[in-house]
Amino acid sequence: MRSRVLAVAVAVLGLAGAGLAGCGGGGSGGAGEPAAQDRNQALLANLPSCDRVPMDEGTEVLAEVAGLVLPPGARVTSTAVQGVLTTVEATIRLTPLDVRAHYQQRTDIELLSVEDEVFESEVLLRAQDRRTYLRATALCADGTALTAVVGPDSDDAGLPGFRSGGGG
Repeated sequence: MRSRVLAVAVAVLGLAGAGLAGCGGGGSGGAGEPAAQDRNQALLANLPSCDRVPMDEGTEVLAEVAGLVLPPGARVTSTAVQGVLTTVEATIRLTPLDVRAHYQQRTDIELLSVEDEVFESEVLLRAQDRRTYLRATALCADGTALTAVVGPDSDDAGLPGFRSGGGG
């Protein structure tokens, strides 16, 4: 089911085409003027309603991972340890834009880089002497899949990189 939802998101991205070109990609992740924010929210509203997308599938698990900082309300569905890295999968009733804004407002973490492309936001942060790469991908109009990879606070820890190569 998740692959079908992601396929819908990809199809919407393709249909939006050129409309996404100027929508917050690149560095700071700031949405800019109110018109851009309204346009971004309208793009997300084109996704299926979250009442039609099963976000509560799978058993919720406890994720006690040093350095993991998820927004309140995140529902963790899996964790996997791979050497020095831990990957955590979760869902949340926020848009990727809301997830990015949550991290930008926090004062207990250090944001190292942020990238925003409406249907997907990426954040690289430092917390508790660890680094976390987090990707938030829209599942539905106001629901998001979170993938967080937590590792040592080092440039060569093996954390994933930003997809477009940008950052902030």
